[in-house]
Amino acid sequence: WNDTAADFPKDTCIHALFEQQAQENPEAVAVVFEESQLTYGELNDKANQLAHYLIEERGVTPDTLVGICVERSLDMIVGIMGILKAGGAYVPLDPSYPAARLTYMLDDANLSTVLTQEKLKEKTSVSEAQAVYLDSEEILAELQTHSTNNVVVEGLTSSHLAYVIYTSGSTGKPKGVMVEHEALYNRIDWMDNQYGCTADDKILQKTPFGFDVSVWEFFWPLSVGAQLIF
Repeated sequence: WNDTAADFPKDTCIHALFEQQAQENPEAVAVVFEESQLTYGELNDKANQLAHYLIEERGVTPDTLVGICVERSLDMIVGIMGILKAGGAYVPLDPSYPAARLTYMLDDANLSTVLTQEKLKEKTSVSEAQAVYLDSEEILAELQTHSTNNVVVEGLTSSHLAYVIYTSGSTGKPKGVMVEHEALYNRIDWMDNQYGCTADDKILQKTPFGFDVSVWEFFWPLSVGAQLIF
């Protein structure tokens, strides 16, 4: 009754699946948000530039926790993918959370870098030292100076962290749940075998990104060449 064992690649990081799609179908639309969209090639380029910046300017290495505190936007998926490409693990910080919860998470995760937006400056407790404003002219200009080539992170394996999502804290303080690339790949592989998804599909990303269901909504479609609809 519980014979659920299945073979799946155990040495592949989750963003490598996206990179393969970007290489094979760069002109295909990857993500749509309201009236804006990015192709697989455009998203890959932007995420690569961000990854190079995070490594070179913010010292991100495998298992480095990087916060992302943004409103629903293309910045969200560029940020998440850029963190993973840099070898880091993303920590979603929903700007709509109560201030006390955000402050606790920022402190508990000991974040030195948080991707955020200028319009959230007065709305969250992200410090200037932590903040990388993805929508600022200064950062946008800086990112343009970095390579669009895929990043090769020395020593990065599927046993490194992909993300850390905090529990609700209903039984006490919120706890950060650490998930490795291998476990996420296993989940995506199971979903694909169970439900199937192709490049012809359009998948709605409906779940707040601070909740774990959002993770497979992000990565499942982007791993097979489908469209992600925000």
